[in-house]
Amino acid sequence: MLQTSLSVISSAEEQLMWLGGFFIVFSILTKIAPCNPGQPLWRKSSLTDIGYYFIIPVLTRFVRIAYISVGVALVFHGQPDGDITDHILHGYGPLGALPLWIQAALIFLISDVILYWTHRWFHGKTLWHWHAIHHSPPQVDWLSTYRFHPINTWLSFTLVDTLMLLAGFSLEAVLIMGTFNMMYSAMVHANLNWTFGPFKYCFASPVFHRWHHTAQDEGRDKNFAPTFPLLDVVFGTFYMPEGQLPQHYGVPGSNIPENSFLGQMLWPFRHG
Repeated sequence: MLQTSLSVISSAEEQLMWLGGFFIVFSILTKIAPCNPGQPLWRKSSLTDIGYYFIIPVLTRFVRIAYISVGVALVFHGQPDGDITDHILHGYGPLGALPLWIQAALIFLISDVILYWTHRWFHGKTLWHWHAIHHSPPQVDWLSTYRFHPINTWLSFTLVDTLMLLAGFSLEAVLIMGTFNMMYSAMVHANLNWTFGPFKYCFASPVFHRWHHTAQDEGRDKNFAPTFPLLDVVFGTFYMPEGQLPQHYGVPGSNIPENSFLGQMLWPFRHG
């Protein structure tokens, strides 16, 4: 059952196509409307971030299997394997009976709320050393999207996706939102000066999220929402100063190795 539910995960060829497409699109857009002019399209650490892009999803497959296995044992204990497979693939209960587009919209909203709070949790003293890896690039661009320590990924994104499946949403609905989030995350990390103007409170923009990545004290613990900044407005963490653009990024004084994938994997264990 688990292998069936995971067979739709992108192949290496599809990953290469997405990577190449993003490179072309954002190379053009950042030439037209850069937030930080002069920032290079290719950083010294870009290869490190590409390593995250290919390696972490492979490891995450095993963690997702473990999560689903535990969830199935708790939620579907004693049910026939065929019924469990059908529940995971096609959804079940009131949520699984909803039209696909409503399921996707609900996943979108519910996930954003959960991820807002898990994001704030990772900014706390206990878990910051895991999340600091994501904040470590001194130059933020679309490739920075993928620089998440696996512990950070597994305790947030992977866990939330699994919870959506176990709650009754169909795998197709979860995958639809997963594809959208992949594209949206690359956009908000890109070196773009987009603020979305009057819609800045409705949808996360590149400038909104780049303030979150700033090295300045005022920005780093603000703008936690993945997609809906209204959450930051409601909980007092919204920050987009009028007429200003973020300039400085990274985690000064952290000694996180910028160009070493293995070094970044080990750093939280040594500094936690």
